[in-house]
Amino acid sequence: MFSETVTHAGGDTEGIASEAHALMLLRRAARRGYAIEATEPGGALITWTRREPRGGIAHRSIRLAPQMPVGRLTDAITRDLGLIADLRPVQYVFNDYGRRIILAGLTEISAMVTASLRARRLVTEHRGTVRLTLTARLGLLAAAHRTKSAEPDGWSRPADIGMAAVSAGLNRPGRRAGMLNCTASVATCSCGQFRAVGGDRADARRLARAHRRDAAAAFVETLPVSFTTAVTA
Repeated sequence: MFSETVTHAGGDTEGIASEAHALMLLRRAARRGYAIEATEPGGALITWTRREPRGGIAHRSIRLAPQMPVGRLTDAITRDLGLIADLRPVQYVFNDYGRRIILAGLTEISAMVTASLRARRLVTEHRGTVRLTLTARLGLLAAAHRTKSAEPDGWSRPADIGMAAVSAGLNRPGRRAGMLNCTASVATCSCGQFRAVGGDRADARRLARAHRRDAAAAFVETLPVSFTTAVTA
């Protein structure tokens, strides 16, 4: 379940969204080309603009916040969730001590971890099959795409400065004569597949946000049919 906040012309409207409704909103947003961003608690932010009759641009958004945030996703938890997402079959079984565990293919997830995943609502069961919740998938997506931007170098004196640069630097205050101001900022992502240089830090952050949105759109468009069928059943 999600808390849903819709921002429209009249202000904000609060409500509750089921997993199926939240998935429908994400899929509709992807079809319409709206911007989608996964949030670390396991929710999502959908934003778009529309042109008003008088020619102005109106900004609209839908924020989905999980009623139970995913919490800290350690490497071990991320690995276990990956097994549940990728392997078949995945089901609950009982170990020799009568405790419930998750069996993902040939891999057993311990009773303690199984109980934790269930309590945190990262997994659920549908017709005898264990699957990740939408909250878990969104939390994993956000964790896989943590972006950052570097502080620009600012004023510096190049090792081999040309006469043009020296001339450009003359008469600069604060003893900056002959120095150059580098405002460029590098944006990177924890996924390892993104690196971009912005003209300044604000530009780098914009590029990073565009990358996160691209990743979220691809995520929605490539959700497994078995998952979407289970959620909407």
